[in-house]
Amino acid sequence: MTLSRRRFLGGLGALTVAGGLAACSGDAGADERRRELLWWDHFGGLQDLHVQWAQDEGQRLGKPIEYTYNEPAQATEALQLANQSSQMPDVFSNILGLPLSALVEAGWLHAIDLSDEARARLPEGTLVEGVSMLDGALYGLPVLTDRQYWACTWYNADIAEEVGFGPPHSYDEFREALRAIARDGRYAPLTLAMGNADRMREQVDDLAQAGGFPGYEGLRYDTGEYQYDHDAYLNAIELLKEISQNGWLLPGTASLQIPDARGRWAAGNIGFFIDGPWAPGGVRNLNEAFLPKMAVAGELTPEGEDLVITRGAPAPTWFIGGTTPNPDLASRLADSFTTDEYQASLAEAMDQPPLNLDIVADADVIEPYAWLAEDFSRRVFRAPEPQVRNPDVAHALANTMPVAPHLGDIIQGYLGGDITDLRGQLRQLNDAFSDSLDSAIASAGTSGVAVDRSDWEFPDWVRGEDYTY
Repeated sequence: MTLSRRRFLGGLGALTVAGGLAACSGDAGADERRRELLWWDHFGGLQDLHVQWAQDEGQRLGKPIEYTYNEPAQATEALQLANQSSQMPDVFSNILGLPLSALVEAGWLHAIDLSDEARARLPEGTLVEGVSMLDGALYGLPVLTDRQYWACTWYNADIAEEVGFGPPHSYDEFREALRAIARDGRYAPLTLAMGNADRMREQVDDLAQAGGFPGYEGLRYDTGEYQYDHDAYLNAIELLKEISQNGWLLPGTASLQIPDARGRWAAGNIGFFIDGPWAPGGVRNLNEAFLPKMAVAGELTPEGEDLVITRGAPAPTWFIGGTTPNPDLASRLADSFTTDEYQASLAEAMDQPPLNLDIVADADVIEPYAWLAEDFSRRVFRAPEPQVRNPDVAHALANTMPVAPHLGDIIQGYLGGDITDLRGQLRQLNDAFSDSLDSAIASAGTSGVAVDRSDWEFPDWVRGEDYTY
């Protein structure tokens, strides 16, 4: 598995956990002599904000802050190399994709001494044991909301008016809108980042959950079993297949990566584009003049049912490096990320929505982005997480190995005609993920921790309600 913009998909594997993840014990003299506070991230749409924030906070703290942006595909390697050379940043973004306990045990993380004022600014339930905290100590600071969905139905409002269709909410309404654009003949109906298997996986995972799958990423919340062959997955993938077969995709869509697909849509000659809430920030960097034409219809459900999405507790956005010579100053920089000023700046970047969604309403953003933030608040609920109920689960998660081919690869193969038995392939995917999890549990058991498959079972989970332990 490869990196995606939102997360490190596939983890670093057992070799990295045992070897490359281990904190470097070399000469820390370079760190001790460092005059700047080093801050690294992988958020492309936030570069301008963070350059200015580093300058302003550096003056406030009385120590220069050197901010560095790393492309997501290179960010993990950059951290590994920095670790090996004792040049780890003081503050860095969460791109490693490993459980908190594994990072702490390997010495990659220093506890964050968040001030009382900063803690008071966080929404209730933000800091969760097993997700951002271990044994009561804070190791990861969330500043982006967990309450969001990623398969947003973005469309060109001018084309909608010219062709004559409204915002689609059901699969049939979406088909009719695409058909209307195709009949009109002046525009391409739809494009997707179909060349990016990870993005296709993320979007179909979202559409399946919206379509009634009782879990996320193929794993049922209630039974703890993998069920990628659930009808909700089949329906979402078959919708994409039908769209492709009907010729409703922009020619060449099958090979488009995320920036290419988004750029083609932002050129103004395509009706629809499925993308996350961060689309406006990306579009602004490509063609700011297109922003007023952007409209969004939320996320599709098969029959236009009310949307219900479930997500886990807020994941850490920021870490403090385990070998930092400046833990106090790094913690003060972390404090600044909880301020209304920073949260409003996140909103106005229109990239990842801020932790405090309420602040979006008063921010300088386009109306569809503000509408999405309000919709997230109403439609996204807290999911159960095994590592929250049993912190020892993190040991098993740290030992899970990548599964290939994954869902995105199967989608690409099915749409391209290389795979004909979709349900059969999805059943094989169930078995592969289940075997991987069983192996990871067995490996964790050799270290003396008490973990089994029942830790993934939440029979009391109710769709459309925040899960409480």
